[in-house]
Amino acid sequence: MANSENHYRYEEIFSRNIGVISREEQDRLKRGRVTVVGAGGVGGIALIQLARMGVGQIHVIEKDVFEASNLNRQMLSFVSRLNKSKAEAAQETLKDINPEIEVRITKQFITEENAKELLKDTDVIIDATDHLVARVIIHRAAAKIGIPSIWIAVTPPFRGGVMSFTPASSPYEIVLRHPSYKQPLTDEMKEKINALKDRRALHSVQHGADAKWAGAYVNRTSPWAVIAPVANIVGLLASFEAFKFIIQREGLKPVIGPDLIRVNLASRLMVEVQTPAEGSWDNTLL
Repeated sequence: MANSENHYRYEEIFSRNIGVISREEQDRLKRGRVTVVGAGGVGGIALIQLARMGVGQIHVIEKDVFEASNLNRQMLSFVSRLNKSKAEAAQETLKDINPEIEVRITKQFITEENAKELLKDTDVIIDATDHLVARVIIHRAAAKIGIPSIWIAVTPPFRGGVMSFTPASSPYEIVLRHPSYKQPLTDEMKEKINALKDRRALHSVQHGADAKWAGAYVNRTSPWAVIAPVANIVGLLASFEAFKFIIQREGLKPVIGPDLIRVNLASRLMVEVQTPAEGSWDNTLL
């Protein structure tokens, strides 16, 4: 009897999805498995959207706790949750949306040593981290174990991007012109990768970001600047790309790199799918 009641509860919660998607597609979502690395600004809203679409199994990989500076944009953060685990908060929130959802949490940072183990047994991975070396590790591991992965970017003042990769697509490090392609992640290489974000900060001044902030970021005296609408629209788009991978509808395909969902909320055309003229993107300009 309990199983019948639980089945009814799921059907009731997601009944308004039907018509936009079919019952067969909803069943795919219920069986779907998504891993989200990072439960902050982008990851938090992506997790909420995945749960509200009816994804049945979610793995949250996040070691950090909430701090006051998260409140400006992270949808899982509240004053009552400061100094509490982001992963545990995600689990609590997602279960409150759908009591039947299976939420696994891992309070670890992604490393070369643990990536394959942590990222296996899922249908798609959303890279919602803010660390460029971790991103290289995530997308390398995803390609090796044969799982699609979704990359995101949030860049001052109002820009961002979302792009998916598959084992058959051009590799992440080629599409974004990383110096690390097929190279070991030595300390020297990690410095080169991190320097890409410094150059992104400086380039963002041309789009209206504050020059003093950019200099402070490069000098490690200021964190990355993010405003809520940009982080949240990027997270929404990432969750929708995961949705596409799961329901597998003909005519609704994920945007696979080097094609890019480019976001610029300061533009009249705020969201646009673009194809790079040279076949790849300069990550410092995104």
